[in-house]
Amino acid sequence: MMSVQVIVEGSMNSSNPYFSSSWRRSFTGGFILDMGVHFIAGLRMLVGCEVVSVSAMTSHVDLILPPPDNLSSIFHLENGCSGVFVMVVSSRSPKILWRVVGTNGTLQIERGFQGQHGYLVSLYDANGQCKSSFFPFSGVTEELKAFFNDVSENTLKKGSQFVPEHRLSFVEGARDVALLEAMLESGSRQRDPRDWMKL
Repeated sequence: MMSVQVIVEGSMNSSNPYFSSSWRRSFTGGFILDMGVHFIAGLRMLVGCEVVSVSAMTSHVDLILPPPDNLSSIFHLENGCSGVFVMVVSSRSPKILWRVVGTNGTLQIERGFQGQHGYLVSLYDANGQCKSSFFPFSGVTEELKAFFNDVSENTLKKGSQFVPEHRLSFVEGARDVALLEAMLESGSRQRDPRDWMKL
């Protein structure tokens, strides 16, 4: 890996069913924390290693949303690669993009491609040739299936050496939240971008 980009342009506004959820407005980070943690989980899963430091800037532009509603962060991975994580809560043109640039090609995952509800996965090889496949959105359904499978397997194999799906553990969820909180904390301090927060 040479570079990683995660760009999230959400569509949170008063017509969105989640907009009026009072609990999303009652904690620091608001919609950035609520929505962003899922994309942080995707980032960590995609790169296969941990983020070791971050630096970020935040802003509050749309005053009907709780602050902050914009986050721009740079990060370093434990393998030496760097990347960016950008999140805009309320965009007029929603988009989600994960992009990993490597020495042998580039992987790009784009959600909502041409208005379709799913993901376009494109792999560009070292010669610039592209192979793309579209995958319909499965979201929470697949996560719930894996969770219920783990509960069932654990119940059936009581006392045995059952190993649950690693990404569904509370530890992994806590790591996702901790990374996003570090970005928000860095941004709230409006620190010198050269001043990195170690994780």
